[in-house]
Amino acid sequence: MGNNKSENKSRRWFLTGGLTGKAKQEKVKMLTADGQLVEIDKAVLDAIKTSQKATNKEIYDWMNNPSKEKK
Repeated sequence: MGNNKSENKSRRWFLTGGLTGKAKQEKVKMLTADGQLVEIDKAVLDAIKTSQKATNKEIYDWMNNPSKEKK
């Protein structure tokens, strides 16, 4: 029964180390819109780069723009 505590500790270490200790992820520093410096995973940035970008027409249709209103 005295060894249960050390077994739990080693299991806990194994589970957290096994799940989070894969490979060190490369981080990229970026500025947010409000000027804060944040670090994100490079894999997330690469996934965003490959996604489809919005066209000018889609942005124009999405905006709340008074020039779009028909009289």
